[in-house]
Amino acid sequence: MAPVSHYALSDFLSFGTMDGYDRLDLSEPERGPGGGIAIPAATLEALAERAFSDIAFYMSFEHIESIAAILDPDSGGTEADRFVACQLLRNAAIAAEGVLPICQDTGTAVAYGWKGARASFEGDAESAIASGAAKAYASRLLRKSQLAPSAFLGEANTKDNLPAMVDIRESRGDELRLCFTAKGGGSANKTAFSMESPAILDSAILKSKIAERVGALGSSGCPPYRISAVLGGSSPDQALYVLALAGLGLLDGLSGPGAAAGSGLLSGSGPVGNGGPASAAPIRDREWEAAILEMAAKTGVGAQFGGRSLALDARAIRLTRHAASLPLATGVVCSAHRKARAIVSREGVFLERLERDPGRFLPASLPMLPKARRVSLDGDQRELGRILGSMKAGDFVLISGTVVTARDAVHARFRGLIERGQALPEYLMRHPVFYAGPTEAAPGLASGSFGPTTAGRMDSFMDMLCSRGASLVSIAKGGRSKAAAQAIAAAGGAYLACIGGAAALAAREHVVSSEIIDYAELGMEAVRRVVLRDLPAMIVVDGSGRDFYAEIGRR
Repeated sequence: MAPVSHYALSDFLSFGTMDGYDRLDLSEPERGPGGGIAIPAATLEALAERAFSDIAFYMSFEHIESIAAILDPDSGGTEADRFVACQLLRNAAIAAEGVLPICQDTGTAVAYGWKGARASFEGDAESAIASGAAKAYASRLLRKSQLAPSAFLGEANTKDNLPAMVDIRESRGDELRLCFTAKGGGSANKTAFSMESPAILDSAILKSKIAERVGALGSSGCPPYRISAVLGGSSPDQALYVLALAGLGLLDGLSGPGAAAGSGLLSGSGPVGNGGPASAAPIRDREWEAAILEMAAKTGVGAQFGGRSLALDARAIRLTRHAASLPLATGVVCSAHRKARAIVSREGVFLERLERDPGRFLPASLPMLPKARRVSLDGDQRELGRILGSMKAGDFVLISGTVVTARDAVHARFRGLIERGQALPEYLMRHPVFYAGPTEAAPGLASGSFGPTTAGRMDSFMDMLCSRGASLVSIAKGGRSKAAAQAIAAAGGAYLACIGGAAALAAREHVVSSEIIDYAELGMEAVRRVVLRDLPAMIVVDGSGRDFYAEIGRR
């Protein structure tokens, strides 16, 4: 019999009731050795293909409902929060038609699994799941974002979005449980991890530490977020593994001290005592979750355009630890929360039912962007920079006209041109630069899902470009570094942010045309000439170099 201090994490996983699943018409498991089940590789491949196809276009009822809750006047959200939430719901409704993915960053294909001891695989389970993911990404025109190393510093796109990350572990029982998810780079980049001293086990110290991380989240990961925090862990990798499961809601059933009883971490100002439960089982602390939500509201970032709705909810998980070590992991899932659970048992193959009609959550009267001014992006870029620069950080605009897309790989090419003494492409002087890498367009559409990438990744290029009259006006998501804001202002330019996580909506309503004009070999990172119509955006860096997000951070 296992000692009381040991536990199996798989025993605490939350997969809900079978009422929330659909039975799939797939080859069912056969009777295996010892009375268990034998799962064919072909079944896993087909299940993975269906799951990764579904999560690219649909989200769970609970997630859609939580976004819709921001529209309630009593939610505490601002007018800007309600506008962004409404845009995200409209985006979900368009994506649910099954043509334009929820987000242009269709993410890394990830599958977490727990195989019962009396279950077995007929064939290579990991390869089967990866093959199913590749089929989904190819058939549904999902973006291929995986870069494989060609050398220690060299890399190239794998062009099939593989390798997938497949993590299957042993558990009790005779069934297979899986959770399929696709996590984009913007939200993954918000993961923070450190090995702390046990001295942070003090309410004031720990609260300050987590508040600092929450304050640094910003909007580039596409809020509103679910924020997760994991304190403890027998090893660093356990803390990060549990962080991933917490974000997926797989540990929601954990028990632990709640707001009524208190954990001792928030209720006192001194160190936590060494006493503890007899069992080493992990706990979920709802008092800390409430505190994290309040930290998020106080950032002022809101659901991207300012306000109180940075986070939809939070998860706080406490684990055991070595006496000399204390892992602290924090992370988010974004507004495009893509995941689906699956169960393979004697009864068949079941996949979590996702929300097929998000449009039913939309209000009869759609919120408008407060005091938005229409701006044409065409014409002389210095004059456009002057017009936008004369507006103040935080002002809203509806932008129309021609932009060129460019992301990390293309900016590295621009830097190479400068270093070799060659001229920059003329389009950088003629048009604003939109940091974007859209999905492949379905037949008959002007564009695939089209959304902004993180502005900060291009910050190091801004001085060399703006000082040469290039990229005077840039469009992306999130804030910019102080140096980048100064370079933009010094050149007489401006930086605008648009809504991250609304890529299907942008493609449907705001992209008039799109064509590749340079670096076609870079695939989704190629330079495109795109014509926009009335795309909502916010002035983030104005003509004086003031940054909207930096300003609210200081306040």
